[in-house]
Amino acid sequence: GSGEGQGYGEGSRATVRAAVTAAQEGTGSSPFDSDGFWSAVNANKSYPPMAVRRGLTGSVTITVTLDSSGNCVNAYVSGSSGQSILDKAALNAVYAACPYPNASGQDVTVNVPVTFNLN
Repeated sequence: GSGEGQGYGEGSRATVRAAVTAAQEGTGSSPFDSDGFWSAVNANKSYPPMAVRRGLTGSVTITVTLDSSGNCVNAYVSGSSGQSILDKAALNAVYAACPYPNASGQDVTVNVPVTFNLN
């Protein structure tokens, strides 16, 4: 049999809460929480059912630019999995994770690896 499910990343609500608090304080001096953003993307990752049926796996790297308010202003596949269905799913996960708290006070660009594995 086969099933559908979502992966779970390392991270905590405390990390997100701290980033939200720093963003609300508007200090603009905290570093961007790249690990927290990666966790948020992975929490929003959905393995496409067609990819599951076909047994497709792979890793995608998405390059994302967030503005000072945490809104996604640009996202693109910078490292393809070789499977367009997985690449699109990774992009969708990034968009679903936005807006994301950006305590840095400036635009940030990060590379986010998104991996699709079947167990």
